Amino acid sequence: MNTGKLLEVRNLQKFYNKDGVPTKALNGITFDVFPGEYLGIMGASGSGKTTLLNCIATIIKPTSGQIMLSGENISAFSGSDLAEYRGTKIGYLFQDFALLDNLTGKENILLPLSIHNVAASTAEKKLFDLADFLGIRDVLEKFPSQMSGGQKQRVAAARCLISNPSIILADEPTGALDTKSARQLMEKLQEINQKQQRTILMVTHDPNAASFCTRILFIQDGVIFHEIRKQIQTETQEAFYERILQVMAQMGGGSANVL
Repeated sequence: MNTGKLLEVRNLQKFYNKDGVPTKALNGITFDVFPGEYLGIMGASGSGKTTLLNCIATIIKPTSGQIMLSGENISAFSGSDLAEYRGTKIGYLFQDFALLDNLTGKENILLPLSIHNVAASTAEKKLFDLADFLGIRDVLEKFPSQMSGGQKQRVAAARCLISNPSIILADEPTGALDTKSARQLMEKLQEINQKQQRTILMVTHDPNAASFCTRILFIQDGVIFHEIRKQIQTETQEAFYERILQVMAQMGGGSANVL
């Protein structure tokens, strides 16, 4: 049955055991993500936001609860189903780019398609379309060591997008970028969301980056503390940014505490 929800997270818990002491990273989180949403996740360091993203990406396994993508329980995936999910259903944009140093920009971008045996002619057309959109044609033959931080993250974004994933997972995508590069990346992600209706789930500590989202969940101590939605037709990005700051201050310590 199609509920209209792309992603459903139900009572998700993740416990760690450190030196015999259990720690609850996630303590029963429940929320939905709808097709075409741009959802931000914010919270203090240790609040569980990256753990949440990594559970959805199947990088780590939750202790209990369910994660459903398009009605399928991803927690039950294994083998080829899991590889298919990771390779084609999600795209992951890492804070530290996660590019392979011995591959060129072009080779890094094409890697997901080559793993899944996509025809070279199809892959190259997708590559050049994305390179033009992200402004990275001039670095396709360069290695990561020859690129700026902004160029590396746009190459990583192209790699994330090239398999047309159902949902883009972004973990602090502006964390290693200067202000100008961060804004360029966020504008491109916003354009992808608005014009292509791509669904994005982004963890960020940066209220500027978060102001590009359409909805934000604030996590504290492994549970959802608060939620705000942008009034898309009437609210400016600057006004939404101010509302984000207000919630961050309520959570304690202002923006310095929301890492």
